[in-house]
Amino acid sequence: MSQLRLDLEAGERARDRGLAAVAGEEWIARAAVVIRERLAGQEVLAEEFRRVCIEAGIEPGHSNGWGALTMALAKRGTITDTGRSAKSRSPRSHARRQPVWRVA
Repeated sequence: MSQLRLDLEAGERARDRGLAAVAGEEWIARAAVVIRERLAGQEVLAEEFRRVCIEAGIEPGHSNGWGALTMALAKRGTITDTGRSAKSRSPRSHARRQPVWRVA
C-alpha cells in the first residue's frame, strides 16, 4: 500500500501556480476597482464579487479565475475575512457555507 504524503507548503505552491495560470493581473486589477467602488464597507460572500464584475462586463478567461480573484483581493488587503460564514444564495452553489468578506 502506498503512503499518502501530506505537505501543506507544497499544496500551497501548487495552488498558487494554478491560480496564476488562470488569473491574469490586468483582469484582477479591473475587477478590484469595480469591487471597491460597488461594495466598499460591505460584508459579502465572494459570489457578490462575481455578480458586480459580471454586471460591469468583467469576467475571467477561466472559471477558476473567480477563486484567484478572491485570493488576490485578500492578499492585497482589499478584503478581509470576518471569521464568519453564511450560506450562498447562488443556486449553483447549493447553499454551501462560504466565508463572509469585508470590503475595504
